[in-house]
Amino acid sequence: MLKQVNHLQKITLNAPFQLIRAFFCFLLFTLSSNVLAESTALEKQNQKLKQVQERIKQQRVAINKRIAEKNDLEATFKSAELQVAEIALKLTQTNNKLGAVNDKISALEKEQNTLTKQKKQHQSVLAELVKTAYLQGNHDYTKLLLNQDDPAKLERLIAYYQALNDARVNQLKDIQRVLSRLDEVEQELSYQRTELVELKSNQEQDKRELAISQKNRSASLRKLNARIRTDQQKLKQLQEDQARLAKAIEDAQRTAVKTPESLVGLYNLKKKLKWPTKGRINKRFGQRRSGALRWKGVLMSSELGSPVNSIAEGIVLYADWLKGFGWVTVVDHGKGYMSLYGHNQALLKSVGDFVEQDEPLALVGQSGGQSSPNLYFEIRYKGKTVDPARWCRR
Repeated sequence: MLKQVNHLQKITLNAPFQLIRAFFCFLLFTLSSNVLAESTALEKQNQKLKQVQERIKQQRVAINKRIAEKNDLEATFKSAELQVAEIALKLTQTNNKLGAVNDKISALEKEQNTLTKQKKQHQSVLAELVKTAYLQGNHDYTKLLLNQDDPAKLERLIAYYQALNDARVNQLKDIQRVLSRLDEVEQELSYQRTELVELKSNQEQDKRELAISQKNRSASLRKLNARIRTDQQKLKQLQEDQARLAKAIEDAQRTAVKTPESLVGLYNLKKKLKWPTKGRINKRFGQRRSGALRWKGVLMSSELGSPVNSIAEGIVLYADWLKGFGWVTVVDHGKGYMSLYGHNQALLKSVGDFVEQDEPLALVGQSGGQSSPNLYFEIRYKGKTVDPARWCRR
């Protein structure tokens, strides 16, 4: 019975400290796991962007070779837009890394605060233990052992002092662990802050390069527009652009893998979807465009570089530069429904990628001959364009 009481005393003395230690260890593990998961996802995303960027670079090299062989205004314009997209992707990667570093610094600072509180709590508990030992008085263990008047009392005192000593040792170990981790966190924070400064410098350089590329693209666009002198020429070009778009989609459908049965189309989503980007609708579906030609989608003005999101889940059917529409992405939503996004600055997804609803597909731009940032947006059902306003709410 006496041994059970002594064991219960030890458990009672140590239990609060073990619970505190377990709680903080769990908290630190959760913080570390979240940061690691976010870092892995970001690395995958940046790897994809790097692959797209490399393909754009190869296209631009081929176009520049063609320009060198023969002066071609359209090829020069396309090369300028390829360069804009290439640098825009680079800037996106830098911004992603910048966001990741800021998140990591935030997580580390949070952990640092937690560890500091934990250190103070451990120190407070240790001080309480020392105070308790002092109030009990200075007992000579030799005298206690020689005192045989009350063997039961002697056994209880020895058990008590042993438990008290174990608790002090555990607290000292915990304080040492916390101090060690605090030192690691401070070093990591120093490294991350240095990287943050470097990334901000890279970001500014990317912005300067993008501004130069945009200027070159504008110069190419002016020369290209000077070639179109009459409304008849403009109408002819628009008709050719639409025919080219229709053919590109047909070709993509022929080579595409079978659409998964899980994609259920857009029929049940009327008036439930968000517009793909924030902005104002400048041209509406069915509005007169040129001559007898009418708008087959909507033209939305938006901020340059802002995200273009998929209106619903689907698979990227087409993702490339197309004359008249610039950088275009087409998403197959299943059951004959598709959505199309044109005039982008750069594309973030490749053909075959599965995308969730509201997942970024591209960045708003002015490719394909636009003088200001716009998004051209279509919804198609079985190859025919339908009014996007029937699906997207304001």
